[in-house]
Amino acid sequence: MRIKEERERLGFNQTQFAELVDASKKTQIRWEQEGGAYPDAEALAVWASAGADVLYVLTGVRSNAALTTHLPSREIDVQRLARIVEMLEAFAGSAGKRWPSGQLLAVAAEVYNVLVDDPALDEPKVERILKLVVNR
Repeated sequence: MRIKEERERLGFNQTQFAELVDASKKTQIRWEQEGGAYPDAEALAVWASAGADVLYVLTGVRSNAALTTHLPSREIDVQRLARIVEMLEAFAGSAGKRWPSGQLLAVAAEVYNVLVDDPALDEPKVERILKLVVNR
């Protein structure tokens, strides 16, 4: 049941969440049933990179403390993040992909964190990163 809660919190439907880990919708349904099958560690790792709280999935305890310790100590540059989101949406659209807002934001935040120490937004560099992200 907690897998379903995390999937829904992130804005994925069952098919999308299953596709992240190369599984079928039927497998996803079994994972979400009480007493059903369980995903492997690789699936959990992929979901974690998409923003899932794997500690919660496994134990029922939210990892709020763990999430806040990884936040940068400086303020978020909203314009930079918005530009990354805009570029990510464009690249995803050109690749025929449409991500739920939760996944889009999680990926954009990852890219933002990679580039946070760059003084200016190097758009060609961002484009290369986004092409890799969209095609993974």
